[in-house]
Amino acid sequence: MTNTLKITLSLLIVLCLTYSNNYAFDKQGTTGKITGRVIDAKDKGPLTGATVRIDGTNLGAISDESGEYTILNVEVGDYTVTATYIGYDAQAVPDVKVSADLTTRVDFSLSIEGGAIVTDEIVITGKRNAISPDQSGKIIGQEFIDNSGVRGIENIASTTAGVVQDERGTDINIRGGRANETAVIIDGVLTTNPLDGSSNSFVSNNVLEEMAVLTGGFSAEYGNVLSGVINVTTKGGTDRYSGTIEGITDAILSKDVSQGYNIYNVSFGGPLIPTKELARAINFYGGYERNYSLVYNPSWVADQLNLGNNVLPQYDRKRWSANGKINFDLQEFNKDLPVQLRFGTSLASTDRKGFIQSYMLFNAKRNPLITEESQQYYGKVNHQINSKLFYELQFSYFKADYNEGDKEFGNDLYAYGDPSRVPGLTTPGGSRGFDEYGLFAQYNRVRSYYEESAISYLRRYFKSYHSVKKQ
Repeated sequence: MTNTLKITLSLLIVLCLTYSNNYAFDKQGTTGKITGRVIDAKDKGPLTGATVRIDGTNLGAISDESGEYTILNVEVGDYTVTATYIGYDAQAVPDVKVSADLTTRVDFSLSIEGGAIVTDEIVITGKRNAISPDQSGKIIGQEFIDNSGVRGIENIASTTAGVVQDERGTDINIRGGRANETAVIIDGVLTTNPLDGSSNSFVSNNVLEEMAVLTGGFSAEYGNVLSGVINVTTKGGTDRYSGTIEGITDAILSKDVSQGYNIYNVSFGGPLIPTKELARAINFYGGYERNYSLVYNPSWVADQLNLGNNVLPQYDRKRWSANGKINFDLQEFNKDLPVQLRFGTSLASTDRKGFIQSYMLFNAKRNPLITEESQQYYGKVNHQINSKLFYELQFSYFKADYNEGDKEFGNDLYAYGDPSRVPGLTTPGGSRGFDEYGLFAQYNRVRSYYEESAISYLRRYFKSYHSVKKQ
């Protein structure tokens, strides 16, 4: 390592640690690690100096005198890992799954090249890594996300033991904790509102790569968490184009059956410049989803109102979300510059009617309108100094807005109790009452409540990892 590089690295570390004294210092990772051992198939002795590489990437390592190797800073996903050694047949292990903040072990047993024993091609299946033994939870991979039929971060997380979802499918509770005691992390960015612990971020299934649901035993790197952690990783680009288009609707059914359920989404990714030289150097992946529904997840109230298809009167929910990543691998331009840059965004907006049970029979149109928006932007610099040392710098910005009030009056606070604006209201500042049984609100009763909040924060994050051999 040159003196210039050492000085530059030291300054970067000092700068980031200085900023960390003034801003939240999150260390949750977005990459994993592959480790293992390379041995001789015949005498079981270690092979020193064997090359282990992750196919399709610039990542790899050389085995040490004990045959051990470690590959750090591996993005979440499925890979083929290949080991080669002079005089020995190469061996490949496909379908090696890497998860954020976890270690996947892949061992190799190489045979002497051109040996007397000839067999068919041997395919070794990498063992699926799980939650660390000192943690409880579940790793939810791409196969489950695509095939389960469950949609949304919270709904998918609720399939984990120890996670309970309420009757309307809106909030989850981990190990008996409150809904606002769970941290939701998307691509390394904390999306939880520090004021009330809520998160209105949304990621479409078509861009989800993996989810780690931690229900206990997680380390101090996940700070300010009381119940659990949902760590979400979205898809990244590759040197090949891929994408999905999906449409789901029940609008073609009769009105007595249709629940006004509509989902439309599209995702696409691949090389930004489709040339052989640049396909792996610059790539992207992004997705967009539009969701429209007339149904608030079924509740006992719908049954009491004799609504055959559970469509509550005057209710609808409209939501759109967008996610995207773009990657720059500078090592594709210069082999001596092992630096990766990544920029990403996650946007979501929801307009929905609130749910006041006493309003549903006569006064459904006065249920409050709720608008939620979230914006997330981040940039990362990842420098692989050598096979055993890397550091990562991340800068992220998150903003969440919440608005709740009467659909007609909004933030016109004087209108809520104005008899000239509220038909049937006789007393300024008053409100319409309930029916003779005191159960259901009279027509045009206006809820005297308005809320508007906005929260934003900028985070600077530094992480370094040095693999040290245990003695």
